[in-house]
Amino acid sequence: MRLLQTTNLLAVVLVAACASSGATEPVNTSDRLALFDRVHADVESRYSFFDRAQVDWTAIRSAYRDSVERAASRPAADQYIGRMVGRLNDYHADLSTPFGTFGAPPIAFPHHFSSSVIDNRYLTSPRLSPSGRLRYGRVDGDIGYIRIATFAGDNWGADIDGVLAAFGTVRGVIFDIRDNGGGNEANARTIASRFYDRSRVYRITKFRDPAASRSAFKAQSNVPLDPAGNQRFAGPVIVITNRFNGSAAEDFVCMMRILPQVWTLGDTTVGNGSNPWVVDYGGGYSLRVPQSQQATPDGFVYQYVGLPPRIAVRWSVADSVGGRDPYLEAAFAHLRTIVP
Repeated sequence: MRLLQTTNLLAVVLVAACASSGATEPVNTSDRLALFDRVHADVESRYSFFDRAQVDWTAIRSAYRDSVERAASRPAADQYIGRMVGRLNDYHADLSTPFGTFGAPPIAFPHHFSSSVIDNRYLTSPRLSPSGRLRYGRVDGDIGYIRIATFAGDNWGADIDGVLAAFGTVRGVIFDIRDNGGGNEANARTIASRFYDRSRVYRITKFRDPAASRSAFKAQSNVPLDPAGNQRFAGPVIVITNRFNGSAAEDFVCMMRILPQVWTLGDTTVGNGSNPWVVDYGGGYSLRVPQSQQATPDGFVYQYVGLPPRIAVRWSVADSVGGRDPYLEAAFAHLRTIVP
C-alpha cells in the first residue's frame, strides 16, 4: 500500500532543520494502540496552542482511535495517528514513522517567488558567499540584495560580514527570505546582529507546564539580541516575506521588524511561532509537538495568523505571466523614497 505523505516544502524544511529539545522515551511501537495512546497523551501534556488551535483534542481521540484499531495494515494505522496530529494544523507538529512523516496539510497559498526571475531580470553579478549559504549582488544599481533560502547549518558570521564588506556603499539592503522555512535560530541571530545598534528584546517566550493543565505556562522570558560582528550596516533595510516563512525565518522577521530602519514587505508569514519538543519512541517513530508560545515584544502571538508585513504588496496573475516581481520592485521604490 502506497501512502501519500501530508507534508510540503515548509514542513520538510522544518522537520529537517529546526532546533528542538528532545527525549528518548521508548514505547511498544509494535502495538498500534499503545503508540496511539502515547502520542495523544504527549500532545495533551505538551502542546502549547490549545487556546488557538480550534480542535477538541478529547473528541479527536475517540474518533481516531477507532480508525487506528480497525486499519487494515500498520502503515494505514500510522497514517491515521499522523492525521490526528495533523488536525492541529501546526507545522511544528508531526509524527515520523518508518512509512513517512505525517502532519499539517500543504500551505494553500501561492509562493509569489521565482529565483530565476530575480537572477535574469533584476540581479547584477550574482555571487555566493564562500560557504554558498547567501546569494547576493546588486539590484536597481546601488541596492544590496541578499537571498537567504534557509537558516540551516551554523557559523554564519564570516558569510554575512563578507557580503556586507563586498557591498561597500549602497543605498539600502534587501533581504529576500521568501520560501525560507526556518532552520537554526542562531544563524538568524548572527545575521540580524549586524544591523543592531544596541541590545533589544525581539521576542517573548513562555513554555507550557507539562505537569499542569492545558492553559498552564511557566514564567515568560524576554529574548534579547545584541550588536555583533565585524561589519555593521546602519542604512535602510527591507525584508521580503511570504506565506512560506516559518520557524527560524519568523524569528528573523521578529529580530528585524523591531529596528527603526527596517521595513518588512510582501505577504504575511505562515504563523509557526513555537519551540518544538521531540520525543523518540524507538523503532523509527518520533513525535514533534510545540511546547512554547512565542510573541512579539508587544505581546502579539503570531501562531496560525502570521506576522503581517509593514508594507503589503498586491501580486497579480499578470505579474507572474509577465515575469515581474512586484515585491522586489516595491522594495526598490520604497528605498528610493527614503534615500533619493
